[in-house]
Amino acid sequence: MSSPTELSGLRRTARLSSVTLAEALDELLSRHGEHAVVDLRADAYGHGAAEIEHRASAAGVSRFVRGPADDHPSDVGGEASAMLDAALIYGLDGERTPLLALEGEVIATKTVDEGTPVSYGYRYRTAQRSTLALVGLGYADGVPRAASSRATVRIGQHRGIVAGSIAMDQLVVDLGGHSVAPGDVAVLWDDAASLSEWSTASGLPLAALTTRLGTRVQRLWSES
Repeated sequence: MSSPTELSGLRRTARLSSVTLAEALDELLSRHGEHAVVDLRADAYGHGAAEIEHRASAAGVSRFVRGPADDHPSDVGGEASAMLDAALIYGLDGERTPLLALEGEVIATKTVDEGTPVSYGYRYRTAQRSTLALVGLGYADGVPRAASSRATVRIGQHRGIVAGSIAMDQLVVDLGGHSVAPGDVAVLWDDAASLSEWSTASGLPLAALTTRLGTRVQRLWSES
């Protein structure tokens, strides 16, 4: 599959839910009251510390823990950690709905025969006649290369496997017999199951998936 020469205008979106955050903050405040603390380290685990602080303050939280924007979740700790409950706020426990859904855009499609090699090194081959979708997200955006040929991506109502190696600016999805079109939204994760799948496939902690997202990924807040 040939790739387009211009990728700068593609949708690369981290969609954040105002409703999910509000529900999490309500639960945090009901647990701890005036002692509730929101962890703003690691740029609020990749969600955008300034916006998280603004929304948490409006909800009634007055205590925060801050650190350098390049903190990694495995590096943060301290006596206050028991109160910081980042898993609750950001949905990073593998059971809650994650606050952040990661979306890209289908930029090209191609129908190929069974046994067609895909991506670098041709280590992946299609198991049947398949639709391949080229998605404009890659490891430069923080998509972990270790999930190549293991994780899945949802396009429309169907999830397909990442076919072959994740490249710097793009990845290929094998959708089998399902059809998609350029411009369709490709969702890497948007619920606990899909986020956990990417964590398992990449060998990365849940929080590492969100903190590593690149600057090309636009954070957009929705009211759903």
